[in-house]
Amino acid sequence: MELVIDTKIEVKELYEFTLNHNYKSLHGIISLLFSLASAVGAVVYWDRFNTMNRVLIILFALMFTVFEPIGCYIKVRKQIKKSFTEPIKYAFSSKGITISQGNGKAVCEWYEIMKVVSTKNLINVYTSPVRAFIIPKKDIKENLGELETIIRENAQCMKISVR
Repeated sequence: MELVIDTKIEVKELYEFTLNHNYKSLHGIISLLFSLASAVGAVVYWDRFNTMNRVLIILFALMFTVFEPIGCYIKVRKQIKKSFTEPIKYAFSSKGITISQGNGKAVCEWYEIMKVVSTKNLINVYTSPVRAFIIPKKDIKENLGELETIIRENAQCMKISVR
């Protein structure tokens, strides 16, 4: 059994992946807590701060809640123009995942898969802690069940979340 999925990664999909990846890690959670603590500190101690401290505490509060997502969006737009100009074809079979883009072709064997994570709009197949195949659910369409079956039957990773 083989399932072929053709996709073209857009800015919104890569941005969703990047934000999920960044903010669901320990570093991302600590960063958000730091910004939240800064915002609370700004409200509670506003009268005690001089102008310079007020500016700094506001910048700290905005650092990971506003500036970081904007920076990620800018990076994603550049990356889309550089690496995702052509459609990607994923062929899932019992032998592994064959990835084709343009003239390039690679095979990822099932033992190389670390985890499979589903988000609202994406299926992310991780091959390392920071690298994943990003598959938009809009391109999987009615084949989500078949994809889940292939992954569950072949992947040797502990975490599989497809739905």
